[in-house]
Amino acid sequence: MTALSMLMLGLMAVLVVGQVILRNLFDLGLPWADELSRISNIALVFFAVPALMLHNRHIAIDLLYSALRPAGKAILRFSNYALITLFAAIFTFGLYKFLIRAGKFSTPSLKLSNYAVYAPVLVAIVLLLVIAIYRLVTRTEPATDYETEDASNPIADAIAEEMADHVSAKTPSGDSRQ
Repeated sequence: MTALSMLMLGLMAVLVVGQVILRNLFDLGLPWADELSRISNIALVFFAVPALMLHNRHIAIDLLYSALRPAGKAILRFSNYALITLFAAIFTFGLYKFLIRAGKFSTPSLKLSNYAVYAPVLVAIVLLLVIAIYRLVTRTEPATDYETEDASNPIADAIAEEMADHVSAKTPSGDSRQ
């Protein structure tokens, strides 16, 4: 999923930069490139979401989570995955209802069916649903890169060490307040 998201990002970047160059230097626009760029943007966003959740790399504000005891953390984690499951199920149903009507039409330039345009959305949301259900059933979650057995954060430790070195370098050598 991550590789597919990166591919969509690369495609979108090439198409947008190419369009800007063609329009500004050659006074030439390619309508299909704008359309394909929009489609790749949709795929990029929706393929990134389940990939990030699978590897526990999504943006998270864990102020509440880190303040809880293990039982509270388990309840909060279960609640989060239950809500994600509910969201993905409702989204899938809404997308189905949307595609009943919009699937009959095609895109203006590429003449792609809306079924093809929104297929990445459906696949990604179903993957999100599967991952959330898996996490609910197994009650597991992968550890983030910075979590270690002693619960220290190497990034925070490196910043603290750098700050300590910086403060000690500014203190005069004859000062007894070290």
